[in-house]
Amino acid sequence: MQHDQLELNRQHQNSKKQAFALIKAQFLITLLISALSLFFDLVIAYSALTGGLIAAVANAWFAYKVFRVSPENAATTMLTSVYSGEIYKIILTSALFICAFVLIKPISAVTLLITYFFVHMTPAMVSALGLNTSDMETKRER
Repeated sequence: MQHDQLELNRQHQNSKKQAFALIKAQFLITLLISALSLFFDLVIAYSALTGGLIAAVANAWFAYKVFRVSPENAATTMLTSVYSGEIYKIILTSALFICAFVLIKPISAVTLLITYFFVHMTPAMVSALGLNTSDMETKRER
């Protein structure tokens, strides 16, 4: 029984490391896209930065809400944490989009939305390419 608990804790820690590595990648991709966009136009650059930050901040919030619950808690507690994290992520994303469109003038809506989508899809792209972020973290630690 204790071996199962140790394995569960190890899996939880690995998942947490992988999630936060993907969030770091989202922030880095946001900065890279924004920096490259500076060659085109300042409005496009800060629109790209805004779209990427909306995706990365919302995903970071979700990961925080999910991984703050330890694996020793009951399954219902963990499931509640996931559901509430997703609901708050949707609310936060909506609020950030509203703030971006209302407060930032001028803004390139197309650039903001494309960058948001691209950054939001980063974990799926990493997975599709067969890259394993936990392997990258392990290599970096050596």
